[in-house]
Amino acid sequence: MSAERMFQSVPSDPDPWMSSDTPQEVRQFAIESLRWQAQEIIDELLGGQDPSEELARARLRRCVARNPGQPERALLEQLMINRDHSGL
Repeated sequence: MSAERMFQSVPSDPDPWMSSDTPQEVRQFAIESLRWQAQEIIDELLGGQDPSEELARARLRRCVARNPGQPERALLEQLMINRDHSGL
């Protein structure tokens, strides 16, 4: 199964991690917090200067471009691609 097809099944709402009676404002906070954290990680990775990591940065930039406004999805996609390339 390709990373893209596996990724499509990942919900954007944290339902799998929260009970169904969680208030909407808590859900929204969780989503925004996750996005903020993912964006911080992406910014840190893309800011790297190590030439040996340029291929990984290029892949991450493509993931970000495919998932505008959803850094958590972009980061997950990048992690799944890395997993596929490492043979885990």
